[in-house]
Amino acid sequence: MAERPTFSQSWSRVSHLAPALRPQVEVHRHLFRGEPWHVVHDPVSNSFFRLNPVAYHFVGLLDGRRNVDDAWRLTLDRFGDAAPTQNEVIGLLGQLNESNLLRVDLPADAEPLLRRSGQRRLKWWAGQAMSILFIRIPIFNPDRLVTWLLPLTKWMMTKWGMMVWFAWVAFGIYKFIPHAGVFVRDATSILAPTNWGWMIILFLVLKAIHELGHGLVCKRFGGVVPEMGIMMLVLFPAPYVDATSAWAIPSKWKRFLVGSAGMVFELFVAAAAIHLWINAAEGSLLRQLTYNVIFMASVSTILFNANPLLRFDGYYMLSDLLEVPNLYQRAQNQMKYLIKKYIYGMGNTPPVSTSFKEQFWLIFYGIAALIYRVVILFGIILFVSGKMFNLGLAIAAWSFFAWGVVPLCKFIHWLATHPSLHEKRFRAWSTMIVFATALFVTFGMILWPDHRRTPGIIESAARADIAVHTDGWVKQVNVTSGQQVKEGDILLEAENPILESKVVELEAERRRLMLARGKALADDDQTLKAQYDDQIRSKSETIEELRRRLGALVLRSPINGTIQVPDIHKLAGQYLRRGQVLGQINDLTQLRVTALVDQSHSSAISKEKVERVEIRPAGQLSKPLVEQVTWVSPSGRDTLPHQAMGYAGGGDVPTKPDDPEGMQTQQPQFIIHVTLSPTTNADGTVRQAPTALPGERVYVRFTLKEKRTLMAQGWHKLRQIFRDQQTAAQ
Repeated sequence: MAERPTFSQSWSRVSHLAPALRPQVEVHRHLFRGEPWHVVHDPVSNSFFRLNPVAYHFVGLLDGRRNVDDAWRLTLDRFGDAAPTQNEVIGLLGQLNESNLLRVDLPADAEPLLRRSGQRRLKWWAGQAMSILFIRIPIFNPDRLVTWLLPLTKWMMTKWGMMVWFAWVAFGIYKFIPHAGVFVRDATSILAPTNWGWMIILFLVLKAIHELGHGLVCKRFGGVVPEMGIMMLVLFPAPYVDATSAWAIPSKWKRFLVGSAGMVFELFVAAAAIHLWINAAEGSLLRQLTYNVIFMASVSTILFNANPLLRFDGYYMLSDLLEVPNLYQRAQNQMKYLIKKYIYGMGNTPPVSTSFKEQFWLIFYGIAALIYRVVILFGIILFVSGKMFNLGLAIAAWSFFAWGVVPLCKFIHWLATHPSLHEKRFRAWSTMIVFATALFVTFGMILWPDHRRTPGIIESAARADIAVHTDGWVKQVNVTSGQQVKEGDILLEAENPILESKVVELEAERRRLMLARGKALADDDQTLKAQYDDQIRSKSETIEELRRRLGALVLRSPINGTIQVPDIHKLAGQYLRRGQVLGQINDLTQLRVTALVDQSHSSAISKEKVERVEIRPAGQLSKPLVEQVTWVSPSGRDTLPHQAMGYAGGGDVPTKPDDPEGMQTQQPQFIIHVTLSPTTNADGTVRQAPTALPGERVYVRFTLKEKRTLMAQGWHKLRQIFRDQQTAAQ
């Protein structure tokens, strides 16, 4: 580890001060990973600060009479190299003072160095503005309410109470498992517009129970609950309580229980709702309400509240289990430490942790949390813009300002003014200029291949439906699925006794009419003869049509190709109706890919502008086919060529929610055909490579001849995303 400079040029401005902890401050001794630490708590402002043994020894020497220099020298004499440096002492005093934990009279020259934030409320509101999607609005102090409820629920927070909870939840899961399929089947009822009002009401009730659970368990273990209010989650109100006093609880397992209490209470409610849901009548309001409760109190609370990458319950539970307070902040500081030390060369930067294992987890958590938060933020913006486009656009602009512009300005200010960079400022600026230049050249100047990706479906260019032309009973199936057939080959034979008897009856009637016509001819009755001629002609036409329909009971192949009828052998003995489509015959030597692109890509993708086409079957992504575009639709269409390409069939093309068939697209799509080149096997037969079947989904990547910068490609993609969201919102 590089040496830390012991002395500071600013020491004379604070060395003569004689601060002390404020009288109301409480100190709690904790054990973190077997080492004693001290948590300093101000019950008035509900501020907390954690001190290691060396820092606590130094702060303990500050009694209001001993000055900072004497306390530091005594600490230096006792702890040697482990004692804080003068810069670290100044930083510690500044943090304690900003948290309003110190009592000290600051002279004018020390005020800027240890400035207490007289604008703490302003900074709080600024922080709220920077986190516009997670705004907290305090309303009242719920401590009296929690104190009143505690005796009623105290039994639940005992060993026997937890055993009852486990038994109750386990019994609910046991009852739920046989009905899990029905629960999944009814999942679409959550999004029904008629259910939105109930969802909102039940959400507020369940989250109020959730937050009261935190408050009750915190109060049970000696904490206080000074604040309750509304937190705007993606501009949607949700209750919250301030249970930060749990930090003063010595046992990490009790702190863990405080963090998990909300989910514990919700799961208890979910288990009760399971029994009501199972016994409620199908389609009743009670069944829908209990379904909502089960979904929100179990599935959603576990997915979101238990996720440690967001600063909800799971984050604090993980922090307590790892015994790493302020996990997210320490992870950020660890990343800053690595940049300062290895990029800026600031070898005197104190490490966040001296434990290699803890450093690893801080780096891993910091990267994972940053990526996850960006993904979640982007997902929220897309969701909101898909419902209310202008609001989503405003959130996106503000988020870019809060997460991009503001941190960049602060970083530039830090580079220009921070005293710790005094000797390394030139290197820091040079590094950042080189890094920024490399980014600009990479993204804004170098021309890169322009790829356009879209879903597609494999289909035969020569294909025909196997359709039933006459009602009848199948008496014999002559082929199997996957068999090669030629045009005119018999696929199956059916019979229709009713039609056959009808033909016999009509033929007998025609013979009778012919005999009657002969008698009229002998009697030279031309009028009667003409009537019989008309009747005989009508009967003959009917017989001819029925014979044609009987002939169609022998189903023949309309083209050369391969039979694609799942379980065709099971058709024997079944009754087929006219117009029924059994499957297809596809010529597998003439396969093509039908891809869809929206209007933003249609002008760029043409036979003249595309250099390369790569096709990757969904089940063989590592084996691309390289082909050429053969045809592009001159106009858009709003109907899918195959259901498998839309959301309803598991595809990627957005379809209209009110279309039960899943074939109507939300915006016009242009069709592109890419012919797959056949290959010849060793035995001389022709097939596609890799093996592909009609109806199989593929992913198509078009590489354009004209290259563009990554910045231009990214801007095009961003515009396309928001254009799609605007269309969805309309």
